[in-house]
Amino acid sequence: MDTAPPALSPLDTAWEARDAQPSLTRALIQPELGGPDDPQAGVIAAYLLWRDGALPDAVERVTLSLNRLRLGPPSVWTGRGLNILAALQSQLNRPDLAVSLYQEQVDLARHIRDPELSATALHDLGVELRFSDPERARQHITEALLIFQGMDYAHGVAVAHANLADFAQRAGDHHATLHHTAQAMAFPFMDQQPTLEVEVQAARLHALIALNDPAAADARARLEQFSGSHTNPEVQITARLALARHAPPDRIVTLLTPAVDTARLLGEHVNLPVLHEELSAAHAALGDHAAAHHHLSETLRLERSRHAAERRQNLQSFEVLHRIQALQEIAEQERHRNDELNVHLQELRALNRRIRELSRTDHLTQLTNREHLFHEGERLAAASSPPRPLAAAIIDIDHFKRINDTWGHQLGDTVLQHTAQLIRSVARPGDVTARYGGEEFMILRPDASAADLALTCQELQRRMHAHPWQDIIPDLRVTLSIGVADTARADPPDFDALVAEADRRLYTVKNAGRDHIRAEA
Repeated sequence: MDTAPPALSPLDTAWEARDAQPSLTRALIQPELGGPDDPQAGVIAAYLLWRDGALPDAVERVTLSLNRLRLGPPSVWTGRGLNILAALQSQLNRPDLAVSLYQEQVDLARHIRDPELSATALHDLGVELRFSDPERARQHITEALLIFQGMDYAHGVAVAHANLADFAQRAGDHHATLHHTAQAMAFPFMDQQPTLEVEVQAARLHALIALNDPAAADARARLEQFSGSHTNPEVQITARLALARHAPPDRIVTLLTPAVDTARLLGEHVNLPVLHEELSAAHAALGDHAAAHHHLSETLRLERSRHAAERRQNLQSFEVLHRIQALQEIAEQERHRNDELNVHLQELRALNRRIRELSRTDHLTQLTNREHLFHEGERLAAASSPPRPLAAAIIDIDHFKRINDTWGHQLGDTVLQHTAQLIRSVARPGDVTARYGGEEFMILRPDASAADLALTCQELQRRMHAHPWQDIIPDLRVTLSIGVADTARADPPDFDALVAEADRRLYTVKNAGRDHIRAEA
């Protein structure tokens, strides 16, 4: 006998309806605000504020809800709140905070095994990394798209296609851009999603103009509607930027001057540098060099602010430890004052997460360090089984001492950093990538065989061979020797034995001439 699926709670119904039926969502959460489920209702309220363009109010609302949700056990509502706050921080030009929050969401989603939350986290982390690590960003978004499609989650599919259209547009692939925008526009509730539609129409307009397609007139007309009296300032700004991209200088000034004022009302908005840069170029073309200089100065000021935010991500460990100690003293003194104590505990947890991150990162390569590698390796090995083994690859830079002796240790450090970047570029979500020591690195991949990981190592070697080392030093050539093993035949699985076997295979490669991979016994 078939059983009907359990009925959704009012808040779950409200979350499901947030994109297609925002009015219904508001009605459903109103009775819950101020009650026991207020933090969950507050997450939804923050989402609606964000979609309405009220960014400062949305940040305040979701932060209050997260502070309360983090006091309880990990839940999907905590993950949803993290996602909203990360997106808001990204729009407010705080990439360091956004990446940290997305990574926290990824970890939580994997912990509670929620596919929608995991796909959303991977997708949005990919969007955040699209400039700093575009190849890995595309991998994250493509993986998220497949999960969304498997769940039949139409809104997630549309958003993923919209962002893949952005990648295609940046690559100059206009036909792929139109493919992805068409897939996104197939979302049945697109007319209720102005924030999403304006981004899709912007990418579509650019591709249609490049292909000299008359359908560009329809896309331009729709963007003109968005740029006028739309109540959401985010929608107005995006539409005006898209129209300005294909406009003469005087029209650019008309379009973007009010957009700057709108963006300023939202704080240090992520599009402010772009707006000022476009206005600087337009004023210069019109001969108004004073205005051009003003907007260029604002562009530089905002970019420096962004760089300062990124530098804050690299706080030194002793600063964090000092802050933790101070907070611990405060928490001890205030332990009988519950409301104040909760605030301190939340800050304490965030700082503890930060110090754990710092303690497990190799400073030079930004991969995880040896201590974290062995901690994770022992945990993953213990959780492995013959049908689901743990695979490990030890990667050694060939003749690295010769590189140091010939060109100096500074060049050697540069080679290590470039190699680490290439290792990150081939790694999958869930892999552990680490600096094993000196010029040696490791990749750990759970639920994988040595043969599977060897394929990834082949791609790594291909990228190493294609890498423009000669741009660094004309005569520089860097190759890798790699040993790969897994725990499929180990009973019980032992991480030290796995490392020893991968190391033995590595030295077989080195003794046979280097620049090769060995994954067989």
